[in-house]
Amino acid sequence: MKIILSLLLLYSFSFSLNQYPSSESCNECHENIYREHAKSMHHKSSLFKDEIHAKVKNAVNKDKYKCAICHMPATKNLRAVMSGEEQPNPKSYRQTDGVSCFFCHQISKIYDSKAHKINFSNYNGEKKPTVFGNLKKPYESNEHHSKNNEIYKNSEVCMGCHSHKQNSHGFEVCNTKNQYDKTSDCIGCHMPSTPGTIEKKNKGLRESYKSHEFLGVHSNEMVKKAVKLELSYKDEKINLIISNKMGHSIITHPMRLKFAKTVVKRDGKIIWSNFKDSPLEDKKATFIIVLKDAKDNPSMPHEAVGYKINQNLKAATSVNISYDIKLQRGDEITTTWISYIVNPKIAKKLDIKTKELIKPYIGASESIMVY
Repeated sequence: MKIILSLLLLYSFSFSLNQYPSSESCNECHENIYREHAKSMHHKSSLFKDEIHAKVKNAVNKDKYKCAICHMPATKNLRAVMSGEEQPNPKSYRQTDGVSCFFCHQISKIYDSKAHKINFSNYNGEKKPTVFGNLKKPYESNEHHSKNNEIYKNSEVCMGCHSHKQNSHGFEVCNTKNQYDKTSDCIGCHMPSTPGTIEKKNKGLRESYKSHEFLGVHSNEMVKKAVKLELSYKDEKINLIISNKMGHSIITHPMRLKFAKTVVKRDGKIIWSNFKDSPLEDKKATFIIVLKDAKDNPSMPHEAVGYKINQNLKAATSVNISYDIKLQRGDEITTTWISYIVNPKIAKKLDIKTKELIKPYIGASESIMVY
């Protein structure tokens, strides 16, 4: 009986080594990183955990899932799911893990295609796989080999999914590649240094590590860093300068809505605002992309052939806005940066319910008094 039990345990251990590691399995050694990753949009990237993505996918094609190449790339039957031959399976952790820990860390190369970039997988089913990172002297593990790879240092690895996406009409519905080069630091911004260790068994080896929350527009902290606001009042004019502090355009995704709201208060009451109902009333202070179809109507990304509105602001550039208004001493002028993950009009059309996806994210705010 003992011999049989020992053989079963040995078989189970060998079998587990041959399985594609789940993100949760990384928690055994990398508890800090796993806790962060589990909250991230990488972990929530598949249609099983992202309501926006699921509803857009179903609006485009209920059978085929071409977006799987970036939204759940670790699935074993990727080609079949993309073509519609097989359907996504909520019981498969290789699909529900979204952009999993293991998938990201075994990308060895990035291939550039006309429609989008493609991550090249290094994994071949070996018992002790190789994972890549940007450490010059990565730690060795009983579970995996570790190697340095330059694409993790210069952020090229991010471009495998975040470079560009061309729809079936040959139109690029999103693009960050035009502002990317070898000096770009996506990782430095979206994965800031965090006090602590990457590996709980060797806690004394490092004092900090890169956060794996992949902070972005879903984070008030990051939204506050996106732009700089400068206010002044002179010659009966409110002058506002909005400067893009990011390494890419203000809008990189066609569903976003971002704007600066400026109000004037007198005795604690709002007496003036740069818009009444919609931020688009003040187009210079509103950043939005509205795509159009072949009939010049607003469209979803899969039907787009061009832009109906393309109000954007490139990296490291500014826009100057003036408002003619006669104010008096003691009036307070306040400008606040506001971001929506999905434009409220689109959210209503798609019937998005998740509160975190439809609420406003409040960024930088600047106030001055009139003297």
